[in-house]
Amino acid sequence: PISQADMETLCRILPDTRLYNTYASTESGILCTYNFNPSCGGEECIAGCLGRPMKHSRVFITENGTVSCSGKTLMLGYAADRAATETIMKDGLLYMNDCGRIDERGRLHLTGRKDDTINVGGLKVSPVEVENAALSHPSVADCICIAEEHPLMGNRLKLLVVPADGEKFDKREIARYLGSRLESYKIPALYQTVESVRRTYNGKIDRKHYRPKS
Repeated sequence: PISQADMETLCRILPDTRLYNTYASTESGILCTYNFNPSCGGEECIAGCLGRPMKHSRVFITENGTVSCSGKTLMLGYAADRAATETIMKDGLLYMNDCGRIDERGRLHLTGRKDDTINVGGLKVSPVEVENAALSHPSVADCICIAEEHPLMGNRLKLLVVPADGEKFDKREIARYLGSRLESYKIPALYQTVESVRRTYNGKIDRKHYRPKS
């Protein structure tokens, strides 16, 4: 998903343009769309916010925090592969691999991918949520939240940070800043500055590169 900083930059340089975040997949079709440019008829500029479901769709959050949906645009199934279909479809619902929440205004917010969730002492943490919060601080140009093994907690969070040009990176300041925006168990225990965050060919964070080697 597009970062908060990039969204704000687009709103600033394109004030008279409607800018949309859209939630869709091959299996589901378009489920939600959200104009995040307040100066052109949009709502708030919030990273991860995808707006309310379109008229043809309904969106739900399951007990494990993942997104499911129903509606007229869902696929009937994978051609000649009933087993694969049954892994993601049941009773008219399509189960996505995305984690999310629905706010008090009925808007869907994505918080990460199920496969990327980090277990910290039995509590699930979306690294994307931590990263988005950190990226809203002026001293952070880029970052990635990773898991580091811990003998008691199973994992603890570590934030790798690319400092912004001309900004001094202060670990204590970032920890306090994140503490004002996230639950306590989502605050990284460790911080490290790096020159860059490794990304894939299409600009997404290469999370596999940072996972512990088995």
